[in-house]
Amino acid sequence: MNKSQRIKIDVDATNVDKYLMAQLEQEVDTLEFLSMSIDTKDVYQDFNADYGVLVGRVTANGGVGIQNAKISIFIPLTDEDASDSQISSLYPYKSPSDKNNEGKRYNLLPRVAKTDPTTKVTSPKQPFGSFPIKEETVTNASFLNVYKKYYKYTALTNKAGDYMIFGVPIGVQTVHLSVDITDIGEFSMTPASMVTNLGYSANLFTDNNSKIKPSTDLSDLPNIETQEVAVDIIPFWGDTTNFTIGVTRQDFRIRSVIDNSFVIFGTAFTDGDNAMWGARGSNNVKEVRDLFRARPDANVTIGMASKRTGKVTEKIYYYPSSITDDKIATADPIKDMLILDSSEYSVYKRDGDFVFIISCNRNKVVTDEFGNKKSVDDSSPIGVYTEFRGFITLEISPDEVPMNFTGDMDDSSTIVPFRYKLKFPQYASRNHSFTWEDAKSLGTQTNPKADTEAWRKQHMKFTGGKIYSVAKFHGLTYNTESTDANQFFESSEVNEVFARKTTINRAKGLDSFWNVGIINNSDYQDEYENSIYGFPTNSKDYYNLNVFGANWMNLCVYLPQLGNCTAGFSRIRYVRAADNFHKIGDGKQGTDNDNWYKKINPYYVNNNDQAIAAGDVNTKFLARSDLNWTDIIEISKADILKMNGTTKKGFTNQDIIEGLQSTTYRNGVKVPTGWSAACPINGGKKEALPTNAADPLIYFYKGFGTSNCIEFIISLGLI
Repeated sequence: MNKSQRIKIDVDATNVDKYLMAQLEQEVDTLEFLSMSIDTKDVYQDFNADYGVLVGRVTANGGVGIQNAKISIFIPLTDEDASDSQISSLYPYKSPSDKNNEGKRYNLLPRVAKTDPTTKVTSPKQPFGSFPIKEETVTNASFLNVYKKYYKYTALTNKAGDYMIFGVPIGVQTVHLSVDITDIGEFSMTPASMVTNLGYSANLFTDNNSKIKPSTDLSDLPNIETQEVAVDIIPFWGDTTNFTIGVTRQDFRIRSVIDNSFVIFGTAFTDGDNAMWGARGSNNVKEVRDLFRARPDANVTIGMASKRTGKVTEKIYYYPSSITDDKIATADPIKDMLILDSSEYSVYKRDGDFVFIISCNRNKVVTDEFGNKKSVDDSSPIGVYTEFRGFITLEISPDEVPMNFTGDMDDSSTIVPFRYKLKFPQYASRNHSFTWEDAKSLGTQTNPKADTEAWRKQHMKFTGGKIYSVAKFHGLTYNTESTDANQFFESSEVNEVFARKTTINRAKGLDSFWNVGIINNSDYQDEYENSIYGFPTNSKDYYNLNVFGANWMNLCVYLPQLGNCTAGFSRIRYVRAADNFHKIGDGKQGTDNDNWYKKINPYYVNNNDQAIAAGDVNTKFLARSDLNWTDIIEISKADILKMNGTTKKGFTNQDIIEGLQSTTYRNGVKVPTGWSAACPINGGKKEALPTNAADPLIYFYKGFGTSNCIEFIISLGLI
């Protein structure tokens, strides 16, 4: 059995011990300190050592271990090598402040970026140093000679921020630190967050604060820090009487403040100009089914070629750290949540594509002696936040992409377009969407107030250093029933809040012109080149057209345009919009309690005073949560690079030959923790046919037209 002996190191002490002395127990195989260890079989071969062991930790924020910091024992250039032009050109340093022919002082930062062969991720994003990478030292004899002689005592800190250099010459040595805070693992800073959250001058950055302005003088770079300190190295092993050992300790505290953040990115598109669901039917009479009809030219409404992009508008709601995790379950989002001010996070947008860089604000931690994260109180002056709890809403506003048209169902009706707005995440079981809380409960249906409270509470726990994207379920509602001009549910269907005879989440074999939310990917009459936009297909409709619907789309948000009937109600009675958007019967209670659901107030197509969260009101245009499910998915850098490797705009997981790492992508099979199903209302089935088996494919779309959210996030240097 391996026997170990631990050398206690107090990482919380203000005045740390320079030298760590310990009496060695007999038959010790391993010495442990901080998060590291030494195998005694390799090091205790003599009773006296003319070398020492240097250990320590690099921290920021008063006690957070910093990964990938570089430590070395500085070795001055010898007079002999100074006269050798080949050596001195590579290593001109007689002191750490000397500069090479590029104007860079002594440092341990890489001179070129390196790509991880497994993940394909390149780091650092912007190399500013002069240190040769391993590939150069093994292929260049001059680099190798310099490395073996002058960089022989170097180390990188591990995830805990700890380092160890074994075999250091005893006596006073100059110990050097180099660190790039954009290349320190999970706590790596982005240029954008350095400006937004740490207050660095924007003059130090370029490309809309996505890149650091280059300089050969390392002291001019906001992300680079170097330090030197003189340390007296004691012998590691030399007391033959008391069998004691000595370890020299030198910690570093970097001056830079670390702010931990995460990224949400994606893309969005909406329907075209003059396109919406809700138009005149074939018999020119007003019936509820007409609200499901694609506005002529119907090929335009359902076709991918007609879609539009615009810059999204977001709101970010969050729980402050004062609402601890154990209080979340009983918290009131209306009172306890806050809205993140736009000045508190970084935003990058272009038509369709968006990237949000958001700082964590809860669960503050430091690094303990063993290298583990240890939570500290929010009031503590030390530590870094690691989590964030909240949700977002996304829309493409009418100001950004106007809808300057109207429609009709006959000469006396007026249909005004509106566009969906969505909350991420949101989900609910059938007929339990959020609703107007003062509405009367229908039969045995759950209290509307409870359904809405559940909707408000749905949020995401984000972790610092991770990248997230969005996913949306493309719900479908199909209705061509014309026998009943009213089309409310019958008395036996009192708990149903879809229109009478609505077919939900089916694309296979149906007429797409009456199937709200479906997308056509087939070319038509040489006029509608839908296929060139590369949107995925999962079914074929009545006309054998390639279509998509009734399944999840990852990375991309489709925001449909529907029609709201604002005039000429006589034949359709009280319904105002297709049930894909809101529940039939959703509105203010009338005086006739038995038939109140027929006294429709078009609540969600008008401004209202219903609370969302954080004191924010007005649920206008927010789409029903029992059909329009949304989610936020975690996505690895490696997966993003793999997706970038395919030229397809729309693709499935089968198109990524190397396979995807993330397990949170949404499809017809994946059921996240806490969710009741993979998809709403029999969705997510093969060929979009509710009676079929679940579809295991995962669908992705990078963006419509010139949009490409994968290319966008890479261009910002975030991968």
